[in-house]
Amino acid sequence: GKSRLTNAVSQAVVAAELAALCDKMERVKQAFLVQQNPQSSPAQLKDANNWLEHFQSTQEAWQVADQLLSIPTQASDGALAATHVFAAQTMRTKIQYDWAELPEQSHESLRSSLLAHVLRFGQGPGPVLTQLCLAVATLALHMQAWRTVVPDLIHALTTPPAEAAAKLPCLLELLTVMPEEAENYKVGVLPKQREEFRNGLRSSGPQVMQLLTQIHGQFSSELGLMVRVLRCVSSWLRSCSLPTDQLASSPLLGFTFAAMKNSQLFDAAADMLVELVHFTHDYGEHGALIVIIVPQVLQLQSQYEEARSEDEDVARALCRLFTEMGEQYLQLLLTQMPDWAMNTAGAILRGAGHPDAEIAEITFNFWYVLSEEIAGGGRALNQDQRNECRGRFSEIFLRLLDALRSLAELPGDSHEWPADQKDDFKRFRYAVGDVISDACKVLSSKRCLESAFEALNQRLPIFATSPADHWRGVEACVFCMRQMISSNEPSFFNADVVSNMMRLLPTLPPVGELTTTSIRTVGTYANWLNKNPEMLPQQLSFVSQGLAQDSTAAAASQSMKHLCDACAEHLAEDATMGQLLQMYRGTIELPLHCADRVDLIAALSFVVSQMPLPRVLPAMTAIAEPLIIKMQAALENGANATEVANSLEQLCALLRGVSPSQTAATDNPEMQDALHPCIQMLTQLWQLLETVFARHGTDSRVMEKLCRCYKHTARNTGAAFKALVPRLLPQVSGWFETQPHSCFLYVCNVCLSSYGDAPELLSVFGEGFCRLSVATFQLLSVTSTIPDNPDVVDDYFELCSKVLRRQPSLLLESSLYSSSAPPLLLTVFQCGCAGLHIHHREAGRAVVNFFDCLVGLCQNSHSASLSPAGLAALHGVLSDHGGHLVKAIIHSIAGAVPQARIRFLVPVLRTLTGVNVSTCRAWVGTAIQTLPPEVHIDGATLLSALFSDEALADEKIFHQAIEAFSCACRRKRVL
Repeated sequence: GKSRLTNAVSQAVVAAELAALCDKMERVKQAFLVQQNPQSSPAQLKDANNWLEHFQSTQEAWQVADQLLSIPTQASDGALAATHVFAAQTMRTKIQYDWAELPEQSHESLRSSLLAHVLRFGQGPGPVLTQLCLAVATLALHMQAWRTVVPDLIHALTTPPAEAAAKLPCLLELLTVMPEEAENYKVGVLPKQREEFRNGLRSSGPQVMQLLTQIHGQFSSELGLMVRVLRCVSSWLRSCSLPTDQLASSPLLGFTFAAMKNSQLFDAAADMLVELVHFTHDYGEHGALIVIIVPQVLQLQSQYEEARSEDEDVARALCRLFTEMGEQYLQLLLTQMPDWAMNTAGAILRGAGHPDAEIAEITFNFWYVLSEEIAGGGRALNQDQRNECRGRFSEIFLRLLDALRSLAELPGDSHEWPADQKDDFKRFRYAVGDVISDACKVLSSKRCLESAFEALNQRLPIFATSPADHWRGVEACVFCMRQMISSNEPSFFNADVVSNMMRLLPTLPPVGELTTTSIRTVGTYANWLNKNPEMLPQQLSFVSQGLAQDSTAAAASQSMKHLCDACAEHLAEDATMGQLLQMYRGTIELPLHCADRVDLIAALSFVVSQMPLPRVLPAMTAIAEPLIIKMQAALENGANATEVANSLEQLCALLRGVSPSQTAATDNPEMQDALHPCIQMLTQLWQLLETVFARHGTDSRVMEKLCRCYKHTARNTGAAFKALVPRLLPQVSGWFETQPHSCFLYVCNVCLSSYGDAPELLSVFGEGFCRLSVATFQLLSVTSTIPDNPDVVDDYFELCSKVLRRQPSLLLESSLYSSSAPPLLLTVFQCGCAGLHIHHREAGRAVVNFFDCLVGLCQNSHSASLSPAGLAALHGVLSDHGGHLVKAIIHSIAGAVPQARIRFLVPVLRTLTGVNVSTCRAWVGTAIQTLPPEVHIDGATLLSALFSDEALADEKIFHQAIEAFSCACRRKRVL
């Protein structure tokens, strides 16, 4: 009776499990019906998607996915087809992330089941077959006992011979994904195990090559199957290897070049040839293949010309192949095969001349590599060979310049482009400019400029007939000449072509973008003008005229900045400076953007810096006076904060830019002990800046501009600013207590960076840091408002990190500097633990950097710099509260912060293991137990991997273990 009762109970349990399994299968189907139903509401679609994603992370998903894949395919059932794709994805995902859930004795049965499913879906649908093959490959990477993967698969799927042909799609897909999966670092296996898997694949290369050759011999007319063969070869060349001798003698190579003429095979053949070229870059190892590849690739130039105007995809693929061959074989071609080198460069030049910017840009890196070998830092050629190559390739580079000039020309509809399209073309023209610079290295800037100026002169007659219709070609020539500046060619600075160009630019009619490009070109040639100052007045007048037009104001202000920087010595005379100041005053009433005014003041600052020291402050005052008047009026009239912020930004440009020459006081002994002019000006402005805080203290943008005045003056004046620190720090500390803007914290950070080692300022820093800390804690309340104040979190913890690097006693022994404030270390530590989960990127980085510095102080190399009391305080807080830090880190890894931030957390956790391995392991174990139960298995895997000898010795392995745990937790959405 007892036995019958036991059997009945067992049958009931099995029946219940079966019913639950059927229920889950039905729910999966229903979820896909909802997704495919056009009447489903957004809320229903979201619920269905969320349910499916959550289901994938459950343990029962293993069995449900397996059963779903066993349901026969029905062509008319769209929901079932989607269900099969989902089930195959689930199997792959489970094997990749949840391998630890499976007992070892189930591995072989899972392998058998997967291979059965692969055969079932061998004829499609393709997405299901691919996902199942990836699942098998991932399983093979995990199964250490299965190291004869490729021979086993080939044997299983080629026997019996009568069924081999039907199984070939499955076998080829498996062989294609296998080497790719070996490089999938989302699969959490130790490097040693991954390398063993790779070695197993490499040893199977001859067998794979033999198989693919046999398939070609029997099925070369079946194009679908041959596409799979070509894809398989590409995969093995890219991620593993194939024997060179077999490749060279295989009919597959000839078939691949012939396939370039077949539209169905072209893409796969082109990809394979690119991979083959990349694989065979080493002539010593693959010379036999290279001499076969190069002439046959060069024969494809005629096919490129046919496709150039008719088929962009074919042209792009061929351009990519030519360029890859040029880059990979360049040193060999230059040193041993000069004729092929010229032909290869010619083939790539065809691509550079393609009218489509994306296709032409494929070639750009080749010209850089080639120019480096001929005239740069390359090491393949000796000087005689370089000289020979310069002559041999000069014609190629001159033709390249013609192609680049066409590419740089603005299309006729450019005035109708949206902003993003204009930005894309601007970026592309920068890339074109880089290639022009490469050509200048080979040909010389003078020769390139002569070529461009000749092209410009050819366009001028037709341009003169109708400037509005023909300015684009002229503008492209000017743009190219702008890129041809040289800094080290002696002949360049007295070349007639440069003088002729500079005289021509101011005379060109103001149409389209031509004036803007001309003004920018003048600014680019500022160093040339410094050595040819007789042309400076004309160019200054031309550039300053551009300030009056909104379309050219930005270019004019930036060019003026370049001119004044390079030619400051010529402009610092009283008469010239007077003209510049007159020009500056003339712009006061112009509707210039603030950024343009800042550039203009920066330009004047370069010139003022070259003036005799007694005249520097008066000149600064003359520049600042209009700004001060405008700001005082704005403060008195209650004008909007933007006007005040703009005036502050312009004053900041002056305080940042004026840096008198070190020898300026040599002839004026009475000036040798004078304060830096910027210190004097800041002192004169002090009361005005206090008024700015009083009127606009609540405006964060105005306060940011205000603090920049102090920050940049400190950086500009160096040690001279130290005298202002005792006055400045109490002021900004008080401001922060009243209006907690993060920029006040940054001012303290700047001062500490520059003057933190000054003993006389230690008490000032100590008191200021305590006041700022207390105010910060009051604002953040440890946790409640941390996410609401990311800027304060960012700057406060950056300040704490700076304190630990410069004066750690300010934090570790804070009671020495303030008797009224409580010890800071524990509160900062707790606040940091809470701040680790903030989603703001910069704030999160600042908190992590703080803990990196703090924990790093425990290492012997750093702890020697701490006092006994400071070291005791540090060890005390880590001993008592290190577990809280590790918990915060583990929760961050598990999903509390974006996954991209994990790489910054790893060094902190790794340093903690270096302090005390056993204690850190206990902390990690405890932290894992605070996560939901469904990831405890993954946590156990993490513990084992993280504290293995391999991981403790190798940071990369340590990091990979954490990444694998993070992926598992995030997929299960535990946080």
